[in-house]
Amino acid sequence: MKNIPAKIQSVNDALYYARKRVPRGIMNFYEGGSGAGVTARRNEEAFTEIEFLPRAATFNRTKKISTTVLGHEISMPVMLSSVGALRAGHVDGERAATRAAGTAGTIQIVSGVSTTSIEDIMAEATGPVFQQLYFIKDRDMTVRIIERAKAAGVHALVLIADSAAPNPPFEIPPNRRASPPMGVNFKEVMKFAPQLFTKIPWAFDFLRNGLKEPMAELAVEENGEVMKWFDAASQIFDPTPTWEDLKWIREIWDGPIVMKGIVSVESAKRAVDEGVDAIIVSNHGGNMLDTTISSIEALPSIIEAVGDKIEVYMDGGIRRGTDVIKALALGARAVSLGRAYIFPLMAAGESGIDHILTLFRSQINDALGHLGVESIDELDPSILKLPPHWRKSQWSEGLLSNTAQTTN
Repeated sequence: MKNIPAKIQSVNDALYYARKRVPRGIMNFYEGGSGAGVTARRNEEAFTEIEFLPRAATFNRTKKISTTVLGHEISMPVMLSSVGALRAGHVDGERAATRAAGTAGTIQIVSGVSTTSIEDIMAEATGPVFQQLYFIKDRDMTVRIIERAKAAGVHALVLIADSAAPNPPFEIPPNRRASPPMGVNFKEVMKFAPQLFTKIPWAFDFLRNGLKEPMAELAVEENGEVMKWFDAASQIFDPTPTWEDLKWIREIWDGPIVMKGIVSVESAKRAVDEGVDAIIVSNHGGNMLDTTISSIEALPSIIEAVGDKIEVYMDGGIRRGTDVIKALALGARAVSLGRAYIFPLMAAGESGIDHILTLFRSQINDALGHLGVESIDELDPSILKLPPHWRKSQWSEGLLSNTAQTTN
């Protein structure tokens, strides 16, 4: 594993090495979207439809790629998004992400079904940490989650707004289906054992960790017992947060609230009206309602509607530094990575995340050089050629007028 990071030259490379290390049943959990996986694929494909218009005969030796997110300065406009059950794929899990985010000088968003406690994460953190918030089981458990996050020193809550119903399972072909272990017992071990024959490093880590079943460390019952991860994850859909819950949350939490899972102008405007501090344009990585609009295609109309009133971030489909540049040019203040850091984590642990973030930093710098700008603050739609069929989306004429000459 020590030599793997040097071999990773892209997120796809990281996926290749992650598949070699992690059992298929677990990798399927991280790789797939929901249903036919249309939205998950579209998130990536939509970026490839946007083309650059580089400026010739320019050279800028130094470039500014730092920005601020809710007043926190980060070294580049890339955060680590919330992904659950990280310790199922790598024994260091969320702690590895915490350390890597600190090394990179950026923000970690911790999953609401994290397999590491928020107290342990904050003990490792050297930078800002945001806590994703699901409603798990009921308000009584949810209030305990908020209070723990507050006591631990979390810097913002990220309220999930797009989990109103369970997501349909990813439609995996029969020859690639494999189940993750649903517990640590003889029956599950026997069912899971065939997946381990070529996954010795993962199996060794699991043994070294004491054969522990992943737990949802934030979901603590009134009697003090921590819920099993699968039990907690199954209860995040009933109930789910609504606009009416914001008042109740603010009675407990006095810090910033970010709302994630917004892809429509209507919802973005409502978030502004409700006094949310920031929004994340996101379709949950394609893991909720399949055939939802891609995040990057939803972004411009939302920026046009509320970009001057609220901080807007986005996630979904970002696989390289040039994708980050495209999102920023269309108005995002920053982006957050999901699979783009999960695959390196699965492949090589903390050093894998360190490596991919270094790669992103280099790609962002190089792209700015080609585009002839000194700072990410100079990016706007004029550097892009947009897909003609995007005219059929909900974009306003105002933004389209900036790029009309490039789409004819």
